[in-house]
Parts: sequence; C-alpha cells; structure tokens
Amino acid sequence: MLANMTSVKTDRTDLDEGAQMAADALVPWVRQFDGYRGMIVLSNGENGMARFVTFWEDRDALERSERGRMQVREQMAKTAGVEIDDVQAYTVLLVDGFE
Repeated sequence: MLANMTSVKTDRTDLDEGAQMAADALVPWVRQFDGYRGMIVLSNGENGMARFVTFWEDRDALERSERGRMQVREQMAKTAGVEIDDVQAYTVLLVDGFE
C-alpha cells in the first residue's frame, strides 16, 4: 500500500473548518479512482498546517490518479486560500488500529 500526503499552510484562523469542508468535498470524488483505499485529514489550527493523506492499493493506482489529484488539489487550494506546502508519496509499512 502507498500513501500520498499533501501538506497545506495558511494564516487563516478557521483552518479546521476549512480542512473539514475540503475533506467532505474530496471523499466522493476520490472514491471513484480504482485502487483508492482511504483518507485521513489532519489539521493543526495553531500552526496553520493541514495534511491530507490518501491511501492507494499500489503504485499503479497512485500513478493513475496523479493527474486528477493534482488538478483538484490546486483548484481546492486556490478556492480555500491555502498554499500547497509539500506533496510526497510514501510506502505504508504498518497500519494498526484501523479496520
């Protein structure tokens, strides 16, 4: 399994609310991709950072979804008034406590 993590930053004071709204909008869309396995959204209003982590069955699924994810990521960042800080792919080595 692979994970793709997008980190965003902002000076906005309503980061948690904005991240929740973005997540709610993303879930139905990202579920349409073959190989999608889930998402976690983390937000820290104190430092103005949020992280969107999507999970993918394998590298092929991650790569097939890359163009669509990039377009949506950039549009949502522009609409939400946040800056994309970083986008990285990771190999998932351990998952504990989720079913």
